[in-house]
Amino acid sequence: MKINKVLVAVDESEGARRALELAEALAAPDPDMHLDLVYVVPIPLLDESQTASFEDILDMMISDGEDVLTKMEESLGEDVAARTETLLMTGVNPATEIIKLTEQRDYDMVVIGNRGLVGLMRMISPHLGLPTSPTPFASGISPTLCGFAKCSMTFALYMLAIITALPSG
Repeated sequence: MKINKVLVAVDESEGARRALELAEALAAPDPDMHLDLVYVVPIPLLDESQTASFEDILDMMISDGEDVLTKMEESLGEDVAARTETLLMTGVNPATEIIKLTEQRDYDMVVIGNRGLVGLMRMISPHLGLPTSPTPFASGISPTLCGFAKCSMTFALYMLAIITALPSG
């Protein structure tokens, strides 16, 4: 399967930086590959009165997200950056927003950093022939992504080890 369109979920973590490095390494030799970088601003569930007082904070969080996307895009080589789009989303659950995005666009792969992989590793390890106990590289990504994503999921782990979980069905 040729990979043409890749979604890279980013935040300010080291894992996100590694995910971006991995995606760039995949895209660099392939001039047809396109990257989308997505940053999801997590918004708590609030009632109407709380929402009004939260607006200034939300504006700062959105500005921070824009800054993260800009820094990540600027870290890419010129050739790959020319084939990259940045997307800023808001939502209660970042994993759910990423799943919605994969359903709206036809991604061949999603690349995510290693934050929070303990639950995910426990869920997918048996299918990959790996031990089910937490490993040194397993440490906030929700297992929701693996259960519902319609494309392959690639996780940039410590020491740039790669695990790809193919979609079910």
